[in-house]
Amino acid sequence: MMPKMNPIAAAAALALLSPLAACSQSDNASEADGPTTSAANRTLAAAIGGAPDLTTLSGALSEAGLADIFDGPGSYTILAPDDGAFGSTDGETAALKDDAHRAELVAVLRGHILPGHLTLDAIRKAIADRKGPVTMTTLDDGEVTFSEVGGSVVVTGSDGSKATIEGDPLVASNGVVLPVDGFVKQPEVAPAA
Repeated sequence: MMPKMNPIAAAAALALLSPLAACSQSDNASEADGPTTSAANRTLAAAIGGAPDLTTLSGALSEAGLADIFDGPGSYTILAPDDGAFGSTDGETAALKDDAHRAELVAVLRGHILPGHLTLDAIRKAIADRKGPVTMTTLDDGEVTFSEVGGSVVVTGSDGSKATIEGDPLVASNGVVLPVDGFVKQPEVAPAA
């Protein structure tokens, strides 16, 4: 003789088992899909902080008070100037690290941030679908234009600055980091008074 089960208890047991099954399936999918998918479990701040060629950007985001935003739930695409880009500009970049120039630092960084989660494949598809350059608005209300040149995606800022997307994109739970070899918004540091 089978024991009788309370229908409410049975429903509760099923409800508890469903999320576990879903978690188990997604964990297996992450392992099967490789490191890019499992990397999506970290935030943008963690992805940038763990990238060896983005240490200067990671420090700049912290200094500007923006790192906490990239640990949150919003969705962003960061055009991330690599360490070489920070090293190749003139003294204005060094001046950005001074507390007196925090506003300029924030402005430069906001010019490298796009709302939403844009993958490199999605950008390439948009360029192909449009049969030419695609323009988007950054968080500082500036514009960047994506175009394909010789198989590479080039980003041009409102001020004419150009950078090429290089290296592997970093996928995070709240967006994508696209490493670039230069600034798409040049620093403009006012002289000290």
